[in-house]
Amino acid sequence: MNNTYHIGNFIIPTSSISGIISGINALLFIFLVFIDYKKGLIISSILLLLSFFNLVFGIVKSQSLSSLPGFITNIVSFVTIFTIHFFYKRISISNLTDYVTGYGNRRSYVQDIENNLFSRKSFTIACIEVEEFKHINDIYGIKSGDYLLKKIAERISSILEKNDKIYRITGSTFIIFFAPGHSPEERLKTIIKSETIIIPSETNSTKTDNTCHVTLRAGIVYSNPPYNSNITPTSILNQAETALFATRKNTENKICIYNETMQNDEIKQREAEYLIKEALDKNYFYQVYQPQYTTSEKKLRGFETLIRCAMPDGSIISPGFLIPAAEKSNLIISIDDYVLRKAMTEFKPMLEKTNEKLMLSINVSAKNISSADFANRILKMIEEIKFPPENLELEITEYSFAESVKLTIENINQLRSFGIEIALDDFGTGYTSIKQMMTLPINLLKIDKCLIDDVEENQSIRDIVDSIIYMGHVMNCEVICEGVEKENQLNFLKEHKCDFIQGFIWGKPISLNEVEQLISK
Repeated sequence: MNNTYHIGNFIIPTSSISGIISGINALLFIFLVFIDYKKGLIISSILLLLSFFNLVFGIVKSQSLSSLPGFITNIVSFVTIFTIHFFYKRISISNLTDYVTGYGNRRSYVQDIENNLFSRKSFTIACIEVEEFKHINDIYGIKSGDYLLKKIAERISSILEKNDKIYRITGSTFIIFFAPGHSPEERLKTIIKSETIIIPSETNSTKTDNTCHVTLRAGIVYSNPPYNSNITPTSILNQAETALFATRKNTENKICIYNETMQNDEIKQREAEYLIKEALDKNYFYQVYQPQYTTSEKKLRGFETLIRCAMPDGSIISPGFLIPAAEKSNLIISIDDYVLRKAMTEFKPMLEKTNEKLMLSINVSAKNISSADFANRILKMIEEIKFPPENLELEITEYSFAESVKLTIENINQLRSFGIEIALDDFGTGYTSIKQMMTLPINLLKIDKCLIDDVEENQSIRDIVDSIIYMGHVMNCEVICEGVEKENQLNFLKEHKCDFIQGFIWGKPISLNEVEQLISK
């Protein structure tokens, strides 16, 4: 039997040819497993088994061990591809698993949702958030936070059925994938409630067992065929987060189902945020000034600064569209700082043109006045601009005290110590109690327009306005009423000793040039 091949002057044994082929196959199989550890293993295993049986058949038929090197190469290849397969499998599982809870992570969520979208299967997604989790982390430490997340994950997993899955997306946000079946809402209700969890001493910085009250909230999205290319795992997650955001505004309802109205609100919010950023960057914002007068003799007290936005095409964007959107994000702080700096810079030359003490009144958001560094930022700004603090009045709302009463009052007291005056704006529309109002460190009480609108026809409103004016004076505050447009309203306020008025009856918002003309009269 010829066990050699002749290539020119070279004589090559058949066993060597077999070994070379087996070696090339081995490299090919390893390459396949590297490309796809699942499919590569299946294909390589089938081909290796065929090669293995072929070699065994050759050895039996030839009664020779000339194919033994190829046989051994196949065995080594088989062990190698299985080793590579298990190595990549472990890496894949690790990449798809949240290291804290042991459940799926965001990558796993995307992968599973893509598979369901591709197969056109119906499913439901619930986005679950742990309320005030950051404070728990800050107080007790990260180890305690991780312990809490594990307990919450166990609590969530208790309502899962056979084909449901749980993922931790980020921080304290979980996603539940509900396969078609029983109503997920009913199951969610069993876990969306306040629960007490004991944090053991070995996991927290206090070295003692601590009791922690945990409440969950959830946003739900129902996903049903037909699908389109715009539906992705990310878009579904965004919808669930939008529904979740709606629960934050409703303290009673901890579960909210997504609908298109929410999406429209979200689109409007993002559009407004984009316009605000562009307006701040390209200086589209400008200011107008509405005069304020003494009620008794129509003497100019000062001006309230009102923000406006003009686009390059000449269109005016309503503050009613931009400001509420800004208040939902930190952009309101950027707007506040912009208005404060620009108004003081513009108005300072006006003060130098008159011997009268004119007040510049500027609105400040609740989020800003309750921030830790607010007073220092204002004082630094005043120093840079060289604006006289006794001519500056900051208007805050009752809601400022809902953010942080302690910080707000600390900031107000610090500002007042430098001569800056504080006005409580929109009084009568919030929830400040009489007891709380009596202790607020303010100079001016501002009556909201909504009250003065009905003062002519409604006796109850007249009594309320009269009471507010009286309370303001008891608090050693002056009182101003905004939105005064009619002679009868003005006469009522004069009769009831309201100190100042602001409104169209004596002055609409005007430009800076018109301010200069008014001061010069």
